[in-house]
Amino acid sequence: MLDFALVIAQQSVHLYRLSGARAEPVAAAGVDVDPVAWVAAHMPARGNCSLVSDIMDEAYIRNVLPPIWLAGTRQQLLQRRLQQQMRDNPYRAAVLVPSGSWRPPTRVSLIGMGQSERIAQWLAALTAHHIRVKGLWPLSALIALEVRQKLPRRPRTDPLVQGPPAPPEPASLRPILALVATPAGLRQVLVRGKTPLFSRLALSVGEGSLSAAFVLAEARRTVQYLISQEWLGSADQPVATQMWLPFDDEQALAEVGSDPALDVQFIEGVTDAYARLLPRIKSASAQLQFLPDESRTQWRAAQIAAGAKYGGIAALALAVLWSADLLWLSWGKRNLAQEQLARAAVINQQASQEVLRAKGDLSQAGLAVAAVQAWQQTLASQPDQFAGLQHLAGALKGAPGVEVQKISWTLPRLQVQAAGAPPAPAQPFGCPKVVDAAAAAAEAAKPALALLSFSAALPLALTQRQALQLQDGLLAGLNTGGWSAFLLKSTVTLDPVQVQTGTLGEVGARTLDLCLEKVAP
Repeated sequence: MLDFALVIAQQSVHLYRLSGARAEPVAAAGVDVDPVAWVAAHMPARGNCSLVSDIMDEAYIRNVLPPIWLAGTRQQLLQRRLQQQMRDNPYRAAVLVPSGSWRPPTRVSLIGMGQSERIAQWLAALTAHHIRVKGLWPLSALIALEVRQKLPRRPRTDPLVQGPPAPPEPASLRPILALVATPAGLRQVLVRGKTPLFSRLALSVGEGSLSAAFVLAEARRTVQYLISQEWLGSADQPVATQMWLPFDDEQALAEVGSDPALDVQFIEGVTDAYARLLPRIKSASAQLQFLPDESRTQWRAAQIAAGAKYGGIAALALAVLWSADLLWLSWGKRNLAQEQLARAAVINQQASQEVLRAKGDLSQAGLAVAAVQAWQQTLASQPDQFAGLQHLAGALKGAPGVEVQKISWTLPRLQVQAAGAPPAPAQPFGCPKVVDAAAAAAEAAKPALALLSFSAALPLALTQRQALQLQDGLLAGLNTGGWSAFLLKSTVTLDPVQVQTGTLGEVGARTLDLCLEKVAP
């Protein structure tokens, strides 16, 4: 996408093409040209353009602020003063003068750009041709960036001022008067640091009218005005001056450089000042951008869209690179896993050979392998302690106040039968209980898989009737889901022939012991 710069001069318009650090002239026209037709003839659609003003009708008003530390409060005060001083000017800005110390700046230059109707015509022509306008800058903002900061050649002392000398001001903040010869005339800019404080255009009429005498006369006039308006003080004299002029006559240059009112630091010959200054637009300060925000909405939207587009492309590229890296790592891990599986098969084969050599009998080796497989299957089919605890926790929710004190977990012993040997007698495994013959046969058909024994305490404030009801509710909650609960010790003696006794004024212990049994389905 091409970048252009359009300079609106006092009596002409100049178009330049920006390419890196160079500005190439494209076309120039007078003030009577039709902006819409001229833009369509010299600029491609959907390009980028920056506007630069080099007109005579510019207002620079010196103002003084109270020392305000908060930047937001200072900006609000500046906007109010701009509104008061330049109410009818849409192109205005406030520039703070660097203080040169840690104190907040108090001096400000209120700048207003004239010929607003002419600028609006060129903005409308650019918008009609779908040209994105980056902003509107005065030529003084670009000249301030071209000024070179140097130490003063002459001492700046005033013998009439009494008292202790003021602390030295940084050399980079010394006010410098820059004189630049442009096609519109002699542009004079007062610069402090990189900030333009004042600008004035002196028109030159006729061929060769920009002579050394004209330059000196206009420079002296500008210096006197700046002193009268307190832009410059007595300590700033002689005024440091830098010049960019089109003539290279040694006699004229010597005449300009020997003026006692000016501390001329250098004079440089420049034939096309616009081509020299326009590449500085990329570094121009945002506070010197005069175009209102609503006039740049289209440009900002296009910038955001372009940024989102490039950001999406970059994110997609990173995702592709990341995916490629992950695929490479997964492929390597897959190959490593295949190698490990192959090695495991070899190791298993070697282990089988070692077992055969150790036993000396193939049937014995097969019996050992079968025993290991039976052990693994039994462990896989048995419920773990976590399932038992979950069942117990579910039953305790329905019996509030019961406090579990001790829990033990038991699994049956695995029976392994050797080849040719008689079956080993079955070891009794289950909760202690009293059952009849039919229940004993059913229990033998379904062996127990796991036991969970625990002791619990009931609230002491309960009566015997309430404790018995709470115990029955807990048993009912435990006898579900394939689990059977057996009472080993009741909180209340249930023997009908035993005498119930107690001591008045003493509360007995409310404890009970239970056994949970999980049988095979």
